Amino acid sequence: MAADDLNDTGEHKIGEYLAVSKGAVNNAVEKQFHSSFTGATENKRIGELLVEEGVMTQEELDNSIRKQRVARLMACPIFATLSSTELAAMSKLFTEVGYPANETFIIQGEEDPSLYIIAYGLVEVFRLDNAGNEIPIAKVGAGEPIGEMGYFTGGVRTAYVRTLETTQFLKGQYKDLTDYFENVPRVALAFATVVELRKKEMEQSLSEDNDD
Repeated sequence: MAADDLNDTGEHKIGEYLAVSKGAVNNAVEKQFHSSFTGATENKRIGELLVEEGVMTQEELDNSIRKQRVARLMACPIFATLSSTELAAMSKLFTEVGYPANETFIIQGEEDPSLYIIAYGLVEVFRLDNAGNEIPIAKVGAGEPIGEMGYFTGGVRTAYVRTLETTQFLKGQYKDLTDYFENVPRVALAFATVVELRKKEMEQSLSEDNDD
């Protein structure tokens, strides 16, 4: 995890799950910050620095990351009904990815068979009309899924998604999540509810644009 994961406001940052002192974390943050101004070829993550310095083991870091993923998955309405044990198993299917502000990371018409869950940050969903003008659909924040509509279109994106601020995600592949979406009733119902809501948001936005 990067320094932002420890210091930015938001929920479920990795610092909450590291079994080390605040002093050790602050020292690692300072070392990372210093390396960014000294031309270091590799800006290591906080957890990597703590392991490198012998403050914690790799196994302890992996456990901390797993606990963080479970908490972030639990905050997502699609997976909120799953038990901690179920979420721990599911957490292995996700990886962390992040984008800076104003990064369009989902492109309408392109294929990307992935589900994103916003750990922290804010994104905007939009489409383009025939003249190339943006049609805003929704703003989506922490705990919410992104990319659920693509599950039913073979991974082909139906809209653009752009970060409005630095945003961190959990990213999982549709093929790894299919069993949950189709065979676990609690997840299937929650997933269908989110998809229906997003459909209505898109239809409403397109309808308002046509009325203008």
